[in-house]
Amino acid sequence: MTASGTEPVLIISPRYADDVAAAVAAAGMVARVERRAEQAAQRFAAEPARVVVVDARGALPQGMAVAKALGVLVEARRGAMLVLLSRVDASAARSAHDAGATSVLVSPFGAEAFGDALRLTSLNARRLAEAATDVHGGEDELAVSARGHDQLTGLATGDRLQSWIAMLLAAADPPQTVYVLAIGVGRFAPINAAYGRAIADRVLVAVAERLGQIIDRRGPGRPSEARLLARLGGAEFAVAIAGPVAMPDARRLADIMARAFDVPFSVEGHVIHLSGRIGIAAGQQRPSESAEDSAAALIRWANAALASAREGDAGRIDVFEPDPAGDPLTRRANLQSDLHRAIEHDDIVLLFQPQLSLASGRLSGVEALARWEHPELGLLPAETLLATATSAELAIRLGRLIRARAMAIAVAWTGPLVALKLSLNVTAADLADPGFAQALESALEDSGLARERLVLEVTEGALIDDMHGAVHLLEGLRRTGITVALDDFGTGYSSLAWMARLPIDAIKLDRSFSLGLTSSPRERLVVETVVRLSKQLGLGVIAEGIETDPQLVAARRAGCDAVQGYHVAPPLRAARLEGFCRDWPGVGETA
Repeated sequence: MTASGTEPVLIISPRYADDVAAAVAAAGMVARVERRAEQAAQRFAAEPARVVVVDARGALPQGMAVAKALGVLVEARRGAMLVLLSRVDASAARSAHDAGATSVLVSPFGAEAFGDALRLTSLNARRLAEAATDVHGGEDELAVSARGHDQLTGLATGDRLQSWIAMLLAAADPPQTVYVLAIGVGRFAPINAAYGRAIADRVLVAVAERLGQIIDRRGPGRPSEARLLARLGGAEFAVAIAGPVAMPDARRLADIMARAFDVPFSVEGHVIHLSGRIGIAAGQQRPSESAEDSAAALIRWANAALASAREGDAGRIDVFEPDPAGDPLTRRANLQSDLHRAIEHDDIVLLFQPQLSLASGRLSGVEALARWEHPELGLLPAETLLATATSAELAIRLGRLIRARAMAIAVAWTGPLVALKLSLNVTAADLADPGFAQALESALEDSGLARERLVLEVTEGALIDDMHGAVHLLEGLRRTGITVALDDFGTGYSSLAWMARLPIDAIKLDRSFSLGLTSSPRERLVVETVVRLSKQLGLGVIAEGIETDPQLVAARRAGCDAVQGYHVAPPLRAARLEGFCRDWPGVGETA
């Protein structure tokens, strides 16, 4: 078999995919195109290609991350990789070879030069396959190319999963969180003894197929998720997911998978009862280590959580704590101590997620989101930051720091960005702080931020402890010109009642409500009714968690005033936010 003919050439090209595909076709080969760098490893696993073209022109960091991740997989398949570089990046040729490229072509180049380079790469792939056949004593090419795939189930191996995770971690900007679910199959050990190896293998294949069916499903608003299912060995599997997902999404997926084992497996007339336990770990690339090391650590953490889950009943799901060392009390104490230092050394990172006005099509504001840049564990999610701050009795101090820094950053924006409103979260600890209002006034005065630009987002849960005091506080703030929004609307039991009672200017529909916009007619009717009621009460409506164009269209049709979510933009660091907003037409102009 050669790389030409029926075997395709896989092209990874975020910018020039059509041009490269045409050049591959002109060279007499079949092109398969993947434009999304984060899907490169998953697409390679699904294609029989042994020749890969990684187009890093105009996207060098992303392209090199893809080349490095695919290099391991291409080598395992005895394939070859051609990397395309821009002329200004010609010095990166050596790095491309180090990443696993067998050929490098620097632009500008014509169709003839590209064809020659592609044929050379194809020849390299063929020679590698022939050499592997000789070395492995006549082992056929299918067996050689299957490395990286589990030969029993056809799923990715643990090594391939780790390489795929490393690619996602390295290519993401800003950093994205990857979730790993380690799945342990219970009641499997006696099957081999009772029914024999052949039946036991068939059971594992049936488990892989059932889990694969779950992974292949895409719920509303989830098309941009990246998912890969692997067999780690024995009766253990793992799933990695990334994209616009959060821990609740990972938990829901884990719950679906755990409940999938409630249905018996039927294999050659035998009814097999199994159970499932799952460990979850979440993380990003840590500054102190490579993407590969971060990926390996993430899988270890998921396995550690699975080991904990195995101590409980069938169906148990455990989530791994960020710090792998020591017992839970030690981990908590260490994190608390680390957070003290983080606040002192200004290691709390602020990201800003843009909000889009549906009436004008312009960006109207941003929500400030805090993340913790841990020196060893990397960029930790908000849940870890808030939980540690609460347990360390640092929540009030942290809240003041975040609000003051966000205001100072927003005031420094120039040009049309000065019109963007700044949304800041207010917690239950903030509302219970007798000095909250004074600290807020001081931050406004020190920063010079116009109070008309400030939006305070308060959840229903933060109000319940002292409703009378919270209402009095918010009324006073609103009288000074500050906007108040009820956040996470739809997650509480009495949200409709709060709409009329609370001194608020707007509601933010929780992500679960936003999903209802494109779900069943009944769910859509509920959301549309809430929006109409809000308008009758004079309240603005912002829909959070908008991740697809159909959701955006549905939010506009329902009457929402603004949207926020990955379909508009992910949370961005301040430096990237400015460039993003300046490129958006009419940013900050009056709607």
